[in-house]
Amino acid sequence: MISTSSLPNFLACPMCMSGAEGKTVLAANSAIGLMLVCLCTVLMGFLTFIFYLARRAKRYADDVPGE
Repeated sequence: MISTSSLPNFLACPMCMSGAEGKTVLAANSAIGLMLVCLCTVLMGFLTFIFYLARRAKRYADDVPGE
């Protein structure tokens, strides 16, 4: 079992979690961490797609005759 005292409590907002102890804090920190991972994954997907489109546009711009 993971002790909540060994985990960083900086993820959960102190205002919302002021009286929470034990599993409640662990659940809140886990939920915030999961949302951050999902957000970063989606943002990295957007960035990867934008870089792909930029490289593709550059590659096909060389193939256009007359410009």
